Amino acid sequence: MQRRDFLKKSASGTMAFALSGLVLAPSSAQAADTVVYNFTATEGMKTLIDDVSIFTWSFVDLAGQSGPGSLPSGMVVSEGSTIEVNLTNTLDRAINFTIPGVMGNTPSIVPGDSYTYTFLAPAAGSYIYTDDLNGFLGKAMGLAGPLVVVPADGTQTLYSGGPSFAQQYTLFMSDMDDRLNAAIQAGGTYNINDYEPNYYFANGLSYPDTKDYADTFVTMKVGTDVALRLICAGVIEYPMHFHGYHVNVISRNRILETEVINKDTPLVHPNEAVDVILSVNLAGVYPLHTHYVPGVTANGVYPNPYGGSLILMSATN
Repeated sequence: MQRRDFLKKSASGTMAFALSGLVLAPSSAQAADTVVYNFTATEGMKTLIDDVSIFTWSFVDLAGQSGPGSLPSGMVVSEGSTIEVNLTNTLDRAINFTIPGVMGNTPSIVPGDSYTYTFLAPAAGSYIYTDDLNGFLGKAMGLAGPLVVVPADGTQTLYSGGPSFAQQYTLFMSDMDDRLNAAIQAGGTYNINDYEPNYYFANGLSYPDTKDYADTFVTMKVGTDVALRLICAGVIEYPMHFHGYHVNVISRNRILETEVINKDTPLVHPNEAVDVILSVNLAGVYPLHTHYVPGVTANGVYPNPYGGSLILMSATN
């Protein structure tokens, strides 16, 4: 089976984050208001869009659930729920599990050990979970995932009483510098100050693989509103540029904009989540991509035939 055919055949398994409403069921047992996730921090080889294999780390959901696109984990919960994350560390160094803006300085896990992180789901909005024990290295190697918290009242809104939408998409942006990955694989070190990414991803994918997944190929209906959760898990920032549309920036890291700002290029900083509403008023197919030019390349190759953090949006009447 060709790699492209495999991606297409695998697409049906990752639709949950693209659906409206409660977009992903808890990944394992749920009793009352407690949601349990079983993750492992593991190493592996990731095949990139140009068929280069790169050594990575990741949080993998042991229940077989996944995040949007090819992400090996992701969480969607209701605000106020008790969340338990049972994390096992199989890497060669200590790590931890943090949610920037919610919980930091959490207990570390040495190699071969496990720990249960328990917390209350915060206010409705978009978040990132990651390792911060190793600074930017954890994210640069892939230890990150999206956390979406939906309103406790069950409304299809960004927050209780907030803007409503017909559909929602989580777009998780990240990047890698293969020199760093090679150094870590060889058991060495890498100065993060030398970090210069040469691969870029949306939901773990590069274009054109992004259009092969239902939750990374944005499909819309004219006359509806679509929520887009732009989350930066990268080491660099992402100025996300919309062709054909402007979007209303609703919040940055759950802090509401004092005035709704209509933009065609909202900037998303590392560890930042920007929630926007797109009012679909124009039919057609349009790209959404980072305005950082190298970010739409793969190891310096412009997207013909392939690229980086580039997503297609298709609107029909």
